[in-house]
Amino acid sequence: DMVDRSLLKSLLRMLADLQIYQDAFEKKFLAATEKLYAAEGQKLINDLPVPGYLAHAEKRLREENERLLHYLDQSSKWQLIHTVEKQLLAQHLSSILSKGLDLLLEENRTEDLQLMYNLLGRVKTGQQELCSKMAEYVKKRGKVIVINPEKDKTMVQELLDFKEKLDKILRQCFRNNDKFVTSLKDSFESFINQRQNKPAEMI
Repeated sequence: DMVDRSLLKSLLRMLADLQIYQDAFEKKFLAATEKLYAAEGQKLINDLPVPGYLAHAEKRLREENERLLHYLDQSSKWQLIHTVEKQLLAQHLSSILSKGLDLLLEENRTEDLQLMYNLLGRVKTGQQELCSKMAEYVKKRGKVIVINPEKDKTMVQELLDFKEKLDKILRQCFRNNDKFVTSLKDSFESFINQRQNKPAEMI
């Protein structure tokens, strides 16, 4: 970081004292920040795997909070953080979920799932969409277990293992969020009814 923070802080404080901080600096700074993160988000969502992209978004949010701490006026805080959230998370919400969620759930990547939950919680409808995508995964994966007659001998154990794994993810990664708990229950009921009472009979 080549910026002389103390000099910059003094300069920005002077602008604030003169009541020209917003017009002389903040508007241009926020516009440049938005442009930077729009380009960065567009590039990295294609270049990085989802866990790497989420780690990068978390790092950028941390850096901007440090910038606020060291030299920016606190009046910029909401707009600056909102700009990062919008350009790195909200704009790429569907890509983050479609590219990354199934794999993270399948591989039981609890740290990455926890980060995804926390970051998407900063974005309007982020956790809501995460919840519905999780439900899609559960139904799809569960259906594979109950539809295949060759799995009859192992079906009950596989269902129990699958449920235990998802319960653990809900606890560790999604804070036992009530909406996620209800969605998981509904998803299980949905795929267990796919085959005329067979799973229910065996359980």
